[in-house]
Amino acid sequence: MELDQKTTLLIQISAAAATNALASLRSAVTDAKALGVPNETLRQAIELALEIQQQPLSHTQHLMHQLLREPIKKGTSKQDGSSPAPHVHGPGCSCGHHHHHN
Repeated sequence: MELDQKTTLLIQISAAAATNALASLRSAVTDAKALGVPNETLRQAIELALEIQQQPLSHTQHLMHQLLREPIKKGTSKQDGSSPAPHVHGPGCSCGHHHHHN
């Protein structure tokens, strides 16, 4: 099935919104409006993308609150080899050490 022009633009709009690609978002929205896509449809596509974008952020906030609530481990307890492995940065990690450039 071929994607029509409006569908392609809606996909571009949601992808641009989810990745904060503002120039792409601006041009895709402009093109979609020129094709007669209603503002409400455009708003929904953007809202869905932003909702999905929020999920890893809320997971990060939840983890932060959890970590801040944990009691401090006393150094007197003997090491049983269960200390966590050092964090390996990967494309999926959201530890904040990756700087994404658009």
